[in-house]
Parts: sequence; structure tokens; C-alpha cells
Amino acid sequence: MSGLILSLLPRSLERRMVVVLITAVLSVFVVLGLTLNAYNTRELALANSFEAGAELSQYMRGTAPAPFAGKYLQVVEAGKPVLSGDVSSLPLTFNNDGLKLAAKLVFTGALPRADLISDDQLNPAYQLDKLGAFAQAVTRQDKAVQLYLTLPNQQGNRLITFPKLWQDRMTEPVLFIIAALCITLVFVLARSLIHYTAAPFRSLAKYERAELKPWDTEEAVALQDTLVREQEARAQLLEEQKRMLASISHDLRTPATRLRLRLEQIESTTLRNRMLHDVEEMTRLIAASLDFLRFNALLEEPQHLSLAALLQSLCDDYMDTGNDVVFVPQRHKLTDQSRNIFGGGGEVELEVEGRAVMSGQPTALRRAFSNLIDNALKYGGAAIVEMQNLENDQLLVSISDPGPGIPDHLHEKVFEPFFRNDSVERTRSSSVGLGLSIVKQIINAHGGEISLGETAEGRFCIFVKLPREL
Repeated sequence: MSGLILSLLPRSLERRMVVVLITAVLSVFVVLGLTLNAYNTRELALANSFEAGAELSQYMRGTAPAPFAGKYLQVVEAGKPVLSGDVSSLPLTFNNDGLKLAAKLVFTGALPRADLISDDQLNPAYQLDKLGAFAQAVTRQDKAVQLYLTLPNQQGNRLITFPKLWQDRMTEPVLFIIAALCITLVFVLARSLIHYTAAPFRSLAKYERAELKPWDTEEAVALQDTLVREQEARAQLLEEQKRMLASISHDLRTPATRLRLRLEQIESTTLRNRMLHDVEEMTRLIAASLDFLRFNALLEEPQHLSLAALLQSLCDDYMDTGNDVVFVPQRHKLTDQSRNIFGGGGEVELEVEGRAVMSGQPTALRRAFSNLIDNALKYGGAAIVEMQNLENDQLLVSISDPGPGIPDHLHEKVFEPFFRNDSVERTRSSSVGLGLSIVKQIINAHGGEISLGETAEGRFCIFVKLPREL
């Protein structure tokens, strides 16, 4: 339905929004106009009821001719009421200078406000000089009502109606409820049209290819074409970068190997060791720099994985090599009621580890957490890896160690490439300062956050927050 309506709208986003907005506003004004018109018509009928009552009183005081047509009043001779269906009646009496005229109101169904007419009396009587209130009370019923009047001395019966006043109308509550529903329907339809119009933009905002429909806007089509061209150019650039990095790695490794072999021929042991140390440091710097650049060139496809299983496997590998690494997964308590073979039963509490399923790049994540655990072992001698499920559909991993922490003013700088501060024991090492930069790059690529802090026990800790969906 929405697609059919959208296909009739302009393809331009600006024009479509203008059409939807103007249509919604006009529809609201039309509904309000019709509602106010119906309300004013009812109020006018109530106001004219007193004049109609005076006209009825004047008619009854006269010779009561039939047929008769006044401004509001219409009278015909009738042997019985002419309404059909589920007909009901309400007996009345009119006092005319001591002469009582028998009458009854005839209507279908039931009167919603019969108390305004009868005042809970079985046979209410009205003076002819008070028929204005009577006519208004009948008008307030918002139903087609007929007055069946029996004249004395066998003068016949009269069927009295007020076509302009006593007619079927919507009551005020029903009128305003229908108006509110119509306005709500207008806004729901307008929102639905805007929702479907914005659908391709939501996909493109996630840098995903949108499934365009024939009724999508020109801007969505143009934006997708631009996105596709950028993705193709980016893929080509990454492929060229991959080939370039492979070539650089090969070209640098060969002269470094030759240089190392030639240094072995130096007779002075002290000089040879110093120069070999410089070559090793240069090699590590080049390798780390290439790794830092290679992350963008070797992006792997995201897949669904269990973060708990990945961390458990990683920590097991460290423990197998004699490192003090402990993984603490989040556990959930489940209560199970069961019966045993002897007929007994009871509640059993089970602790179940959460799988923490998420969408991500397993190789990149494994590398990031390996770097963090390596740092914890290097500076603290031990690592505790904990995982928690957060309420906002995120996962929190913390890696803590008993080693020296990092001052607060350096918490942001340590993630900068090649940052080293030899005045701080934590950053004084032979590393080139790219480990945490690579970790932050991987975490950011997963839409996550990384920060430094302390645990409740005062241990230095790195917190990694990851969303479940990449």
C-alpha cells in the first residue's frame, strides 16, 4: 500500500517531502473543518430548538390543521407512527389550559439521554409555554424522533416532526473520537511514507548497499551510486596497498639480512653486538610499521562468533606455555525444577557460562586481545581476563594485571602511534610504540571503545567495550 502511494509521489526527495507535508496538513485541516462544521450544526440546532418549541406551542393552541409546514415544524395526519424497525415510544402529556393532550415520542432503538425528557417520570407532563426546553431536550438525543399527538373529541392524530432538528447525528464524544482517529490515521500514514522514503538512507548510513525500489527517490539512487563507486575505489586502493606492502616487506628484508651477515664479520664483539642490536631494532620498527599499515589492507569478512570461546581459547594457549593468565567468564544462575527416579524433586541451581555471541573479525580480535595480554604479562607478570554482558546489547572485556599503572594524563597518548615515554616504567621498553595503536584501530573498526582504569581491587586494567553487531 505504501509502495503504491510512493510510486505516485515525485521522485525528488525535496518535492516528495513537500507533498507529504502539505497533504498531511491539509488532511488535518479538512478533518478539523468537518468536525467543527458538524459541531456547529448541532449547536445551531440546539439554539433553534427554543424557537421550534414556540412554534409547536402555537400550533397546539390553534386548530391543529394538517398537513401543516412551518419554519421548523411539519405536521401530517397519521393513524400510526411511520417509523420501521425496532420502534420504541415514550408517553407524554401536554397541558393546554386544563385540557390534556396525550402524546408519545416514537423512535428506533433507545434514547441516549432520555432523562432530559422524562426526568425519570412514567408519564411526564409539559405546559405549552415550556415547549422550548422540551424541543431542545429531544434535539439533544441526536436521533430521528417523531411526536405522535392524539387530539381530543376524535379530531384525529397528528404526526409531528422537526426534520432540521430531530435527526440522526453523531454525538459530541463520537464526533471528537472519530476526528482524533482520522488525525491519527493521517499522521500514521505520513510517518509510514516518510519511513519508507528514508529506508534506503538508513542502509546507506550503515555503509551498506540498499535494496532500492522503483519508488525510491533520485537522491537515494545517486547516493548509492556514489557509495558503490567509493567502495570499488577503496577495494582497488586496498588491493594496491596490499601488493605494495608485500613488495616493501620483501625488499626491506633482503638488505637487512645481508647487513646482518656482514656485521657478523666484524672482529670487535662489542661493536658487532651494538650494531646487531641496532639492526634488530630497525627490523622490529619496520615490521611493526608494516603491521600497522597492513591492518587496513587485509580486512577480513565479519562473521558471527562467540567472544567467550575466543577468549577462553586464547587464554588456554597462554596457560599451556606456562604464563599466568586466567579467564573469568560471566556466569548466569538458572533454577531448574525436576524429579528424580525415586519420585522426589526440588530446585537445582546451575551456573551456565554466557556465549557472548557477536559479529566481528575473529583474527583481528584475537590479535588485539593477544597484544593486551602480552602487555599485562610483560609489565605485571600475570593477567586476569574477565567478560561481562552489558544491558545495552554490548560486551565488556577487562584485562587487569598487578603491574605499575599509567598516569591519567597519558591514558590517551599511549594509543598514539610510536608513542613512548621512557620516564614511565610502564612505557619504558624496547617496543616501538605501535601495539596499543593497533589494538585501538581494531577495536574502533568493530565500533567499540577502549579505555584505561583500575579494578575495584586497585589493579591496573584495560577495558574494551564491543557491540554485538558490527
